[in-house]
Amino acid sequence: MIRGLASLLPGLRLVGSSLPALGCEGLIPAMSSRAFRAVADVEIDFSNRETLKKYVGVRDHLSRQPGTKSLFMNALLELKIAATSLPATADYRRAVEATVAYRLKVCGENESDGAVEEVLDAHLEELIQECKDEIRLIPLMQSNKPWDVPAEHAVPVYNFVDGQAMLAAAPPAANAGPPPPPPPYKDK
Repeated sequence: MIRGLASLLPGLRLVGSSLPALGCEGLIPAMSSRAFRAVADVEIDFSNRETLKKYVGVRDHLSRQPGTKSLFMNALLELKIAATSLPATADYRRAVEATVAYRLKVCGENESDGAVEEVLDAHLEELIQECKDEIRLIPLMQSNKPWDVPAEHAVPVYNFVDGQAMLAAAPPAANAGPPPPPPPYKDK
């Protein structure tokens, strides 16, 4: 059985005869080329964009090209144009336009990609993907028209009652002390 486990775990190999009681040679951990190694106290330079993106899982194929900010601005402009197909009174369109305007303003005021990422608190690659996702969402919003609510639709309104007012209006309890302890547990 241990031989079978040893074949499944690449970091273990059979050597010597230190465990003869098990009916096989001893099992001593040995580092192989496929073994996992634990590394403690790794220093990560959080100011290096490329290193940081590797740790957060963002593929940095766009950041190696010399125009990630311009790609982001183009994606924002595409999103702005796509949002014009929605009604001007739709809250979704106003929210998208406000977000696009703010992000374009940030891109215009900051020269470097790192400064834009710092202000927007996100990687440019993530923001580009977010723009593409919003562009794909707009046709769905057009077809479902969540801004068109029928006139006969009634939104349920619940009366809010303050808890302190209810407690003040409640009659005082007969026994104002703490609740009695639970009955002792009986084993069946």
